Amino acid sequence: MIRKALPEDIDSIMVIIRDAQRALAELGIDQWQDGYPTRDIILRDIDLGHGYLCDDATEGIIGYSAIVLTGEEAYRQIDASQWNTSSDYVVVHRLCVRNDVRRKGTATELMQYAITKAKVANLSGFRIDTHKGNIRMLSLLERLGFKHTGRILYESGEREAFDLNI
Repeated sequence: MIRKALPEDIDSIMVIIRDAQRALAELGIDQWQDGYPTRDIILRDIDLGHGYLCDDATEGIIGYSAIVLTGEEAYRQIDASQWNTSSDYVVVHRLCVRNDVRRKGTATELMQYAITKAKVANLSGFRIDTHKGNIRMLSLLERLGFKHTGRILYESGEREAFDLNI
């Protein structure tokens, strides 16, 4: 079940964040190795209503993502003509799954939920970015039909940007 994250979920979310940081490190990726995302960032997601959990009846909280219906400023770095989606889109950030339940469809479930939220909000596009070495996320994006649109630069480094018409 996907539900909104609450402030009292923060400890469980941070366990998932730490798992994701270790998984990225195992891939030799520098993304998230500087302490990002912090508790404060996750609490801000929750406060803004962007934080969502996959809360399994038997396993507990097993996944987290920020689902943003108001766009992403960094995506303006890519010329509008390169995007396959309109200017009205959903963004997913900080998608992560607890290590012990990886590869069981949790990330896909969170992504599908973002699509549902976008449709309810009359948004026709879905944009996302990831590190070029994040083979797990790249594989997920390919399976879901996302198309590569370009590169963006954050303070923490370069990311590959993708989008999907929904």
